[in-house]
Amino acid sequence: MGPDPPDDPRVAELCELVLRLLPADRRGALPAALGADPLDQALSGLRALAKPLAAAHPAPGDLNERLEGLMDVIVALVGFDYVKKAPVSDRNDLIDGMAAGLNMLGEELASSTVSKTYVTSVIESMLDLLVVADRDSGIRSVNQAACDLSGYAREELVGRPLDLVFPGLSAGALIDEGGARDERVCLRKGGRTVAVSFLASVMRTDGGQIHGVVCVARDLTESKRAEEERWRLREAVHRQTILVEELSTPIIPITDGIVVVPLVGTLDEQRLSRMTESLLEALSARAASMVILDITGVRTVDQQAVHGLTRSVGAARLLGARVLLSGIRPDVARALVEIGADLDGVATFGSLQGGIVHALRGAAANGQRGPGARSG
Repeated sequence: MGPDPPDDPRVAELCELVLRLLPADRRGALPAALGADPLDQALSGLRALAKPLAAAHPAPGDLNERLEGLMDVIVALVGFDYVKKAPVSDRNDLIDGMAAGLNMLGEELASSTVSKTYVTSVIESMLDLLVVADRDSGIRSVNQAACDLSGYAREELVGRPLDLVFPGLSAGALIDEGGARDERVCLRKGGRTVAVSFLASVMRTDGGQIHGVVCVARDLTESKRAEEERWRLREAVHRQTILVEELSTPIIPITDGIVVVPLVGTLDEQRLSRMTESLLEALSARAASMVILDITGVRTVDQQAVHGLTRSVGAARLLGARVLLSGIRPDVARALVEIGADLDGVATFGSLQGGIVHALRGAAANGQRGPGARSG
């Protein structure tokens, strides 16, 4: 048999108070054997009250764990990670309300904000070198293209000064100058340099505080090679053009005083000008007194060609040379008439042979005047 119950009236009063606090349906759950002991009834009632209170107010360890879960989600949101979610229990308390609110905020940000993963994917897929640096810690981050172009691994670049990749350049100088745009060289790990197009921009926060400098560089190796190839091709075309012009307007000496200029193809303005220039140089150098312009190989004789030939004839006459025109076909004769060409004083022949025979006879008739003598 247990000890006698205490006689202190306060115990009876405590027992009565606890029984009143208990819901009616909970009072019947108390053991019947305790009914005679007020202290046991009070303790049992207190235990019954403690269970729902403990469920409504979790232990400090559980509370800390739930708060840490909320903090993890907040850190993820700050880092642009909108996938992480806070657990929501069935307690429907203040912490559950905060967890649900953070989850809703993450979903809203994910639908309206570019995620860090997306931005990283874009940067890593760039073909151009990208380096982020600041004044104090040097290179802070790089993309894969920067590693490929420089030959360094990512961990070899981060934390190093900017001049490791771009000689003579520092992040501080770029920040002080407000950025840069030029052509320079990128120094590879093995010591070889690569020509690059360089662009640097200063990063600022919304408040205007300088956050660092972003450097973007594009390898110019292929473009430089293509430019050099274009120059070589341009020079080759230019040399070929000069050669073709010289071959298309040759000056053929027949005697000391007679030269033949055979014209072939199309007589455009540029070619006629070149022909006239070559003709005048030959007349001056050879002291020729007679020129045969042979147009047997000319495809068509239009107004532009006639005007060019007329200028050549006039220029040769100014140097005291007589001009003969050979290779006059019927269609060429008709074109000359229709155009109204002024060939007054110019002897014309149907073939080059006829022009040469005429020129030689004229030279023989004037033989007493000596080689190279000119007649008007």
